[in-house]
Amino acid sequence: MKLLIISGTPKTDGITYSFVKTAEEAAAELNINSETIRLSSMNITKCKMCNDGWGICFREHRCIFGDKDGFNDLQKKMLEADAYVYITPVYWGEISEELKIFVDKLRRCQATKQWDSRPEEVSFHRDKPSIVVAAAGGGGGGIISTFADMERAITQMSGDGWPRETAGIFDWIAVNRWNQHYKRDTLREAITKMVYYQIIPKFVSVKALPDYKLHLEFEGNDIRIFDMTPYLEMTKYAELKDVERFNHVNITGFYVEWRPLVDIGTEVLYKGSVPV
Repeated sequence: MKLLIISGTPKTDGITYSFVKTAEEAAAELNINSETIRLSSMNITKCKMCNDGWGICFREHRCIFGDKDGFNDLQKKMLEADAYVYITPVYWGEISEELKIFVDKLRRCQATKQWDSRPEEVSFHRDKPSIVVAAAGGGGGGIISTFADMERAITQMSGDGWPRETAGIFDWIAVNRWNQHYKRDTLREAITKMVYYQIIPKFVSVKALPDYKLHLEFEGNDIRIFDMTPYLEMTKYAELKDVERFNHVNITGFYVEWRPLVDIGTEVLYKGSVPV
């Protein structure tokens, strides 16, 4: 898989930049392909709202000035990536000016695909997860409104799908002056988990078997048996001792579920199951 790290900071040191480096290190440790886009090193021009407010971005989903300023090439990198990490300082309770210029143009090209009748025209953000890091140099004021900017943009670009582990915003990481050290560990863990959900086999089907066992089928014709017996002694799963309830099992995203909040995740099931 490929991870695209999009940096909205103009600095090459400081709190926000340290999170860019952390993201790069996490990708290297996971041995995945990654690329960092430093928007400050580019010269992307702000949207000029061509013609009556919409230019070729509406139907061709590219910017008429994008070949000159590098925006169209950057869109290609977005297409090739499987997941994104957006990292921005907080300025005036918003994302950085450089990131805003990029996101505004990207949104005009990608969000408009929802009205395109051509089936091949699908937003780059659809079915891809993002981590958003907002770093405030002081006490953290403005982080929530900064997150709101990014949530609105990503949702409009069809990044609000299901399951949430592989679509929309995978995690929000709020950084301030005194939590920056442990939040770097948080970013590492978030990237690790996001990558995990990209590469783990997806559920195809689940069936309850006698003796509280589950018959699991994953992509690639990977058939496994999982024994739920040890879990029935936990309060959360005690009701499943009723065989009728146990048999009423289904798949919800990356979870096997009997009812809301009575579920068990792919990671536990896959690692703890026996191949058939």
